Amino acid sequence: MTPGAAAPERTVVCWDGTEPADAAVAWAIRHAGDVGGTVEVFDVVDRGLFRGDPRALDRATVEEEGRLARRMDDLAHEHRDTVSSSALLVGDPEEILTGQTGPGTLVVVGTRRRVGPRLRYGWSLGARLATAADGPVAIVPMEDRDGDRERTGIVVGVDGSAVGRRALAYAAVQAEAAQHTLTIVHCWQEPLAAEPLVVPDDEFDGFIDAQQSAHAELLEDHVRTVRERHPGVHVEPVLLRENAISGLRSRSQDAFMLVVGSRRLTGWKRAWLGSVSHGLVLDLAAPTVVIGAESSSRDR
Repeated sequence: MTPGAAAPERTVVCWDGTEPADAAVAWAIRHAGDVGGTVEVFDVVDRGLFRGDPRALDRATVEEEGRLARRMDDLAHEHRDTVSSSALLVGDPEEILTGQTGPGTLVVVGTRRRVGPRLRYGWSLGARLATAADGPVAIVPMEDRDGDRERTGIVVGVDGSAVGRRALAYAAVQAEAAQHTLTIVHCWQEPLAAEPLVVPDDEFDGFIDAQQSAHAELLEDHVRTVRERHPGVHVEPVLLRENAISGLRSRSQDAFMLVVGSRRLTGWKRAWLGSVSHGLVLDLAAPTVVIGAESSSRDR
């Protein structure tokens, strides 16, 4: 596959004692166990919450040290071979975790399921981290049920772009290591899909048939690449004539992992990952791994 697509050499999970953080830890432990890796737990005391009050920061740090130590004792008892280390750091959580990202590291963060405006997902730590990361970032939604035990399979969205192929390469490596089925999804829409009042004629129908064939060939090219380089992976291709966000959400409802590529925009647009990846992060259907372009570190 493409460079930078190897399975993570390490997994870092952000924990702060909340339910979403516990969900992220549980998912990271299962994933690391599946692929034969280990997990490092990072707990970050946000210095910005105690600005101007160093004594309160010191007290909070001591309390957090005790809480992290107790949690690590529990994890060592339950997952001694998977959880390798922990660290308590003081600073800005986004900056600290961004510093941990890289091509050989998967950073995992949890997030709550939103009941209000979806836009608030866009400002979650996971979404902000994914825009700046120099490696894969997994955003794990907290679920009402023990969903991580029931979820299975990896779903990846492809569109023919370079970053889409990087996402595919990453997903194929993970599927092979964890022995998951890999579902490759390609969505497309006809040019007039947003114009319901336009009545297509026979010539337009012929154009749509040609488009359908072209998109089917693109999907088959991705499938062929995976089967050639990862013959042990069971691949299921899915071609959908619908919006990519809704198509990927529907196909990943029960998946252990959804993998998407992101252009990771620069400048003032850095709050956005790109239309499809950002839309999926706004309304998570499954633990979602965001893969950026290879040049992301140079674009910061």
